[in-house]
Amino acid sequence: MGERHDGAAGHWFLTADERGNPWAQIDRGASSGGWSTGNRVEVLVDGATYFGKLYEVLCSLRADDWVHFTDWEGDPDERLAGPGTELAHVLEELARRDVHVRGLLWRSHPAQVNFSEQQNLALTKGVNRAGGEILLDERVRRAGSHHQKLVVARRCDGADDDVAFVGGIDLCHGRHDDARHLGDPQAVDLDDCYGDRPPWHDVQLEVHGPAVSALAATFRERWEDPHPLDHHNPIRRAVRTFTRQPRHPDPLPPPRGDPAP
Repeated sequence: MGERHDGAAGHWFLTADERGNPWAQIDRGASSGGWSTGNRVEVLVDGATYFGKLYEVLCSLRADDWVHFTDWEGDPDERLAGPGTELAHVLEELARRDVHVRGLLWRSHPAQVNFSEQQNLALTKGVNRAGGEILLDERVRRAGSHHQKLVVARRCDGADDDVAFVGGIDLCHGRHDDARHLGDPQAVDLDDCYGDRPPWHDVQLEVHGPAVSALAATFRERWEDPHPLDHHNPIRRAVRTFTRQPRHPDPLPPPRGDPAP
């Protein structure tokens, strides 16, 4: 087994041997194994807190800054901070201002079976038309799903205010709840026992410091993974083979800080 760091917190992290992925760069450099010091981390409890902070960060981005995100489900009309702050509108405006918007959304099953294919596709098309690039990603184990929830905002001038959000909250309906747990006004349809506006208690971490580079590296590795985006689906693979060439995403900027490229 690989070396573990001293202290109880070090045991929260898998070693390189336990992860079993020698291709990953996260095991190289000073932040080997995903461990680093000198970070500031705040726990954002419930979606209303997270969405509000995320909206502030996104609005602060300028031309040539970068925002990378991965998501299981993204509703274009989910309001981050009230009317006029719909997710698609915010990301499209960033792209029009020459912020580099890059995203990986799960290539979901259809809404008819209670999944988010149509919503994810609509978000993808709108942002891409505005100049961003979001890809629908099905590089998962059979019967699995792409379930990451990560947003990384990076400044083009290298200023020390890069930030990442990572945790359990998707950018979609039902998550915009607060401490009162009255539910998101843009509710999801769950069991009747939860009422018309089901409550949703969850957390997201706001991260500053060296760990942001490690989180950005995990996005970069997935973005640049050479495998087809939906190679586990034989129907989509056949359609791609006979109708179009594989989609190769645009490159990301060179990484800075740990982990080393």
